[in-house]
Amino acid sequence: MMKPFAWMAALLVASGLAAGAGAATPLYGAQGVSPQAVRQGTLGSCYFHASVAAIAQVAPDVLRKAISANPGGGYQVHFIDGPSEIVFPEDVAFGRDNNYDRSDGAWVAVLMRGYAQRSLRQSLIDSIQKSDVIPVFTKPFALSLLNGSSMMLVAYDRAVRSVVQQDGSLDRETLKSHLAAQLTALGATAAEAQMLVGFLDEKGFFIELAHSVQENGEVFGAYKSLGMGGIPVRIFEAFMGKGYAALVADHTLTMKDLHRFRAGRMALVAGSWGMPPNQSMGSADWWVSAHCYTVLAYDDVAQTVTLRNPWGERPDPNGVFTLPLAVFLQAYESYTYSQ
Repeated sequence: MMKPFAWMAALLVASGLAAGAGAATPLYGAQGVSPQAVRQGTLGSCYFHASVAAIAQVAPDVLRKAISANPGGGYQVHFIDGPSEIVFPEDVAFGRDNNYDRSDGAWVAVLMRGYAQRSLRQSLIDSIQKSDVIPVFTKPFALSLLNGSSMMLVAYDRAVRSVVQQDGSLDRETLKSHLAAQLTALGATAAEAQMLVGFLDEKGFFIELAHSVQENGEVFGAYKSLGMGGIPVRIFEAFMGKGYAALVADHTLTMKDLHRFRAGRMALVAGSWGMPPNQSMGSADWWVSAHCYTVLAYDDVAQTVTLRNPWGERPDPNGVFTLPLAVFLQAYESYTYSQ
């Protein structure tokens, strides 16, 4: 039997993904790595964009160092723990073209794609580990493929998003054909691609994959999975090592953390209630229900909190607004931070 990873090392060079491909959007724009550069797109990814903006405010070098050039083209996104993810220009362009990210420069879209691939990889790994369909003796091989190859993950993501129906259903034969084409395009020989497609089909992985897609419907995929929502603490853990969450209702703790935030070097986001606490708040130009905001500043003298909507709007300009502390304590349900 051929070595399952023999083709993977060659994919970076053989894929034909030149370093300059998809370079219409520069990695960094005029606003650099800053909260003001971050703009959420059409996905429900406020938790990601607000958290990245918070990190950009206190530790921009952390995010810069998380991105490096990939020898075979595109980028590598590095995390505090776990494998790095290879991000190709085509997939960054796909996200930008579909308005998943509207940030100044491609750096947020690159981080977003890398983090989403990491999440997708883990969800597929979890599916294998929990499966009672895939034989126990084949699980280590399937897991090693997912743990060891970004190409494998990219091929699956591209194949699935090209064939999935709006209700989340997949046609097995169509997916097999698209997956084989994607693997071949990424550098695998036709024989290697067919072997991998056949293995994953015959050993029950398709059943688990179809189940995962059905659960997530049309939002399945490395980008689109972010649209299912998430929690900021995971973003802080991925890029800063630790994240902590608390409820605003504990005013004593909230005030303690706001004072720590004012002292510096703390990334902080706040999540609004699902329903406005009162009618006037619901009609305010800054109010979005169940939404994540970046906390930019706390003024202990003026008793105000300055926040930013990751949409980069509502309110204009750039989504930045300042609230009296009392309004902040009423409007927001929870907060997450990392130092």
